[in-house]
Amino acid sequence: MPAFYPLLTLISIVVFVGLARHMALARNRNVLGWVVAGALLPPLLIILYVLKPAPPEAETEDDAAEA
Repeated sequence: MPAFYPLLTLISIVVFVGLARHMALARNRNVLGWVVAGALLPPLLIILYVLKPAPPEAETEDDAAEA
């Protein structure tokens, strides 16, 4: 086994984690969940790419009262 395979694997995981984070933030999704999914199963990023942006979280009465 060539010595560069573990390094290549690590680099690809870092790239997919960065891509998952960027796409999850752009689509208002759970960043941690998609980062883990992107690190373990990179093809799942295709699903995130296809998803439409989530609606912003609605303000609760407590948040509105504080503002």
